[in-house]
Amino acid sequence: MKKTKEPWQIVAARYCVENSEKGFNVLALKDYLKTKYDIQDRHFTQFIDEEIQLPSGRKFSRNAGLDNLWIPPLDLVSKITDYDELQEARRNSKSAFRLSLLAIAISVVSTAIGIVQIFMTQDVIVKNEILKAEIMNFSK
Repeated sequence: MKKTKEPWQIVAARYCVENSEKGFNVLALKDYLKTKYDIQDRHFTQFIDEEIQLPSGRKFSRNAGLDNLWIPPLDLVSKITDYDELQEARRNSKSAFRLSLLAIAISVVSTAIGIVQIFMTQDVIVKNEILKAEIMNFSK
């Protein structure tokens, strides 16, 4: 298998959806996939059978038009839309996770600074009281 980000089935479905206006040829789809993936013919045939010719929920096989061009079934368009939305949701959740970690870190630092300031203030008050006591003792 060649290096790619998406599974070949998603790339194939995306090709079908992107070429839905003018229609797509199965051989052109196969050639396109062969440039990106090393897929077996039987897997490609299974994809065409299950996703294009006879998608789930259909009783009868779909046929290509007179010019041998296919348009993708709505279920395939939906799958690509869902896949893209899922990928976007994953990116957003990773970003939100990073931001939440940053917020927690800022909160910890702020709390630590607050605690240090409390101890420093108490130390100043104690030193001030000692100084007052020494001044009182010195003035007597």
